[in-house]
Amino acid sequence: MPYLAATVALVGLIAVVNLLLTIGVVRRLREQTTELADLRSRPPMGDAATTLPAGANVAPFEASAVDGRTVTLASLGERPLIGFLSPSCKPCAERLPGFVRHAAERPGGRDSVLAVIAGTPEASADYIEQLSAVATVVVEPDLGPVQQAFGVTGYPSFLLIRDGEVDATDYDLGPIVERDTEVETATVG
Repeated sequence: MPYLAATVALVGLIAVVNLLLTIGVVRRLREQTTELADLRSRPPMGDAATTLPAGANVAPFEASAVDGRTVTLASLGERPLIGFLSPSCKPCAERLPGFVRHAAERPGGRDSVLAVIAGTPEASADYIEQLSAVATVVVEPDLGPVQQAFGVTGYPSFLLIRDGEVDATDYDLGPIVERDTEVETATVG
């Protein structure tokens, strides 16, 4: 009989511990559901601004290109294409071939395309090699003067500038290429 009472007490104790653990799990699931609902109500990462918005004026800047030239916004012409990339950024590596391809096909040549690489020259060597033939390349640390002039907060970031003002900006190259082609077609036509 004492064994039976001890067994019932043990089973009861296990049931109470199980009930407390279940209450804790349910409470945590409710917290996570609230957090998930909050995350879903925010705009997607891609929609968050990573540069100055369209219509904003670009602040003056001066930087040295890897080939030794001094770069300013005025030195890039009236309608430059600008890309901000980082060697440590996986989406940058994915978009780099498209940026190189579009820059190579773009009227105005490398003097109307600026590629700003956030990092050290050593870490950026592969990017410099790929971009030098099609763009003016500037390597600077995070939050360097060119990045500050364009309000860059994330990578990759692509912009089209028209007369010192942001015409289009996006983290994805596709909309920028479309806008660039559209403006070029309107200018030629």
